[in-house]
Amino acid sequence: MGLHMSKIWKGVLGAAFLSTAVACQSAEVDTAAEEEAVPVETAVAVSGSMEGDHTISATTEAMSEVSLTPELNAKIEEIRVKKGDYVEEGQVLAVLDDTDLRHALEQERAAYERAKSSVSISESGKKGAEANADQSKVALENADYAIQQAKEQYDQARINLQEAKENEGSGVSAAERSVETAKRTVESAKQSLETAKRNLANAERDRDRSQEMLNAGLISEQEMEQAEAAVDDARDRVTEAETAVTDAESNVSEAEDNLEQARQTYDIDLLQSQVTQAKAAWEEAQAAKKELRTRIDASNATVEEAEGGIQDANAALEQARIAVEQAEENLDDAVVRAPSSGKVLEINSEPGELYAQQEPMLLLGEMNVLKAAASVTPQQLMLFTEGQSINVHFPSLERDVPGTVDYIASTADDNGMFTVEVQIPNTGDELQAGIYSELLIEETLIDNGIIIPTEAIIDIEGQPSVFVVEENKAVLVPVEVLREESDVSAVDAELSPDSKVVTRGQFFLTDGALVEDVTEVEEEAPAEEEDAAEESEETAEEETPSEDEEAEGGGE
Repeated sequence: MGLHMSKIWKGVLGAAFLSTAVACQSAEVDTAAEEEAVPVETAVAVSGSMEGDHTISATTEAMSEVSLTPELNAKIEEIRVKKGDYVEEGQVLAVLDDTDLRHALEQERAAYERAKSSVSISESGKKGAEANADQSKVALENADYAIQQAKEQYDQARINLQEAKENEGSGVSAAERSVETAKRTVESAKQSLETAKRNLANAERDRDRSQEMLNAGLISEQEMEQAEAAVDDARDRVTEAETAVTDAESNVSEAEDNLEQARQTYDIDLLQSQVTQAKAAWEEAQAAKKELRTRIDASNATVEEAEGGIQDANAALEQARIAVEQAEENLDDAVVRAPSSGKVLEINSEPGELYAQQEPMLLLGEMNVLKAAASVTPQQLMLFTEGQSINVHFPSLERDVPGTVDYIASTADDNGMFTVEVQIPNTGDELQAGIYSELLIEETLIDNGIIIPTEAIIDIEGQPSVFVVEENKAVLVPVEVLREESDVSAVDAELSPDSKVVTRGQFFLTDGALVEDVTEVEEEAPAEEEDAAEESEETAEEETPSEDEEAEGGGE
């Protein structure tokens, strides 16, 4: 309880020892003297679970090591780091001579541009060939139509010639009669039109009289509507008659045209000439189609040839692109950069040397995250699951760092142990690889029990026991120790959660002894009292029986 409480305890304990000694010396003289209370300190028993940490030894390691081996042979211009330096991702670590690499890159880029030009030329040639082929296909479609038209014209010319020979006289007469009939029809249509117009005028006069009579109230609205309908009907008849006149006049013109055509149709010499011309046109259309087919075949062959040229050009372009990328990568390799943040563990080259890829130029270790690796028994293995959060204790730093289990070995090593790795952050690079650490696994030692200070437990003839203060008397209670730790223990006993167990002075007690609980004493004793207490303690130490003797007395 600290220095202050210890001094008080010494004074009280010393006084108790002196009182006990004096009482023993005067017991024969006055056995009825009143018993003095033994000063004790107590703690309250509690009901609950006992938690604890299972400690497993481990060693920190770098999460990963990266060997930097540039894939080129070149002179080392400079190395910009030292062994032990911490570097950031992308930081330049070393530079190699890149003169030849730059020249090679320029040459590959020029070759790439030439390949691109070849592809463009090949594509242009293909487009031209395709355009010619498309034009020829369109012309071929037109040729088929031209052949069909020429054939139809030829056939019609032959039919016309044949009909003309057969109907040379009757055809013209029939056409003349058609003209006369059409003219008579026109006259008849005009007369019908005049009649329709007179009927319209009569209907309009009747409507006007009906309107007057309607205004005078002599007829109904329905009769007026009938008069209006009669006008509309008469107007429709006029329109129909005008249309009939127009149609009849058109028929006259058509009949006259037919008459002229009939006169030409039966011109035998003219028709024979038309047959000859139509046949020649048909034969020319067929010959043109054959020529177009030849042109299409030639254009298709040109397109195929152009496609092959494009494929070859693209293949050459791809090879040129790969060559440029390789040259760029080679140039990038001349600048050695850190692939991730970490610590420079080894440097195997010097500036001015010719690097030949025989060994890694540098070795980096990733230090922003470490792993604590431990070898555990099969029984301990059951305490771990991947993704589990646990604390890692570093005794040398006197601190705990939270970590996460990220690897559990599925097979044992030659010694029957399993590897467990816990990933831990290394913010600020405060931790080093290779230092000792401890994995702290929280576990419930006792799920539900009576928890008391371990120092309260004494051994009475082989029976763990405690003294409990009840009404200022010490009551000896046997206990079963379920779990014992350095500071507290879990026991099974007839104790209530608020029982006061004696933690100091228990070795001077017997069952039923009168006690004084001095746990709450806080005032500091004067210097003279401290001296007297120390003197009393020295005297008491000389007269205090051994623990075995006291245990025997406690058991009586």
